[in-house]
Amino acid sequence: MKKNSNSERRLHRKIWLLKQRKKLARSRIKRRNSYLKRIHQKIAKLGINSKNLKNFVYDSKKQKITNIILPENLNFNENYEETVSTFTLIRNCIEQGTKISRIDFSRIKNITTAAALVLASLIDQWKERVRGKIKADLPSWDDSLIKLMNQMGFFELLSLEKPRVESYSCTTTYVPFMKGQVGERNAGKYAVDLRKMLEDITGTQINRHFLYEGLSEAITNTCHHAYKSVTDSKRKYWWLTGSYDRNTSTLQVTFYDRGVGIPKTLPTHRNFERIKNFFGIWKDSDKIQAAMEIGRSSTGMVERGKGLQNLIEFAKSYPLGTLRITSLRGTYREDYKSVDESPEVCKVSKANHDSSIGGTLIQWSVTI
Repeated sequence: MKKNSNSERRLHRKIWLLKQRKKLARSRIKRRNSYLKRIHQKIAKLGINSKNLKNFVYDSKKQKITNIILPENLNFNENYEETVSTFTLIRNCIEQGTKISRIDFSRIKNITTAAALVLASLIDQWKERVRGKIKADLPSWDDSLIKLMNQMGFFELLSLEKPRVESYSCTTTYVPFMKGQVGERNAGKYAVDLRKMLEDITGTQINRHFLYEGLSEAITNTCHHAYKSVTDSKRKYWWLTGSYDRNTSTLQVTFYDRGVGIPKTLPTHRNFERIKNFFGIWKDSDKIQAAMEIGRSSTGMVERGKGLQNLIEFAKSYPLGTLRITSLRGTYREDYKSVDESPEVCKVSKANHDSSIGGTLIQWSVTI
């Protein structure tokens, strides 16, 4: 009898232990799922997707991004989606105050002036809003990359020592990026300063009036429209740079702001446009094109409606000129070619993208 009683107690003990183990296992699974859910939500908020999945290292224990690895080709023309989705990851880290330990430049083999300016603006904003030092090592780049990083001011931005090598074999010369703030008095001085630097590196006089008018209008539009609904004063900046390629005699001027974007500031006066906008048929590139039309302005003032038209004049004033505007998910481009001293539109092209550039990027390219 006693034997049977002991056997029963042992059996009940085993059953109880088995239930406890199952309960513990369920609890662990629940905690694990909850943890994975939090990680997934955090990753989703940072904008991580299939296009930038290989461009970051995430520490699950510390729950932060340790490294952001920049793509091999930082180029809005040839590699738009990977370039922009990686920049979006950095931008979301800024917006959410997520600290980045290191930016890895080692993969870069090509970077355009426009991509470099947007990257500089992001690093600059990270330092302004999140604070702290981003670590970055100088890989064994070729001369053109070192020259771009050096002349545009990346080494100062990242608090890195400038390379001692001063003899560069590349033919492109870059202008240090400029940073302006919305509401700043005498913003036109930036256009004047850029023009002087461009004339120094090109060795020739450029069309001052058209460049000044175009840049002044870009700055004015940024102040009046791009940041109208933005309350964070630390976000209200714009960035500007330029470059000159001696081999092709190509001068480039690039302007970028992180405002709400042209498609969101463009009013929809006509009923048909409202219908298209409501059903999502009117793409961002179409809205940029509409903004190029005279008389389209969110202020309702005719003189303000001529704003984007002034951007065209600089491109039209040379034998070969291009104006390219990328805002949010749309790109609009006009190519000009002078025929018998009469500028004509050679080609108009548009593109729509999956990823948003997070503001407005304006690029002028002319052959002088």
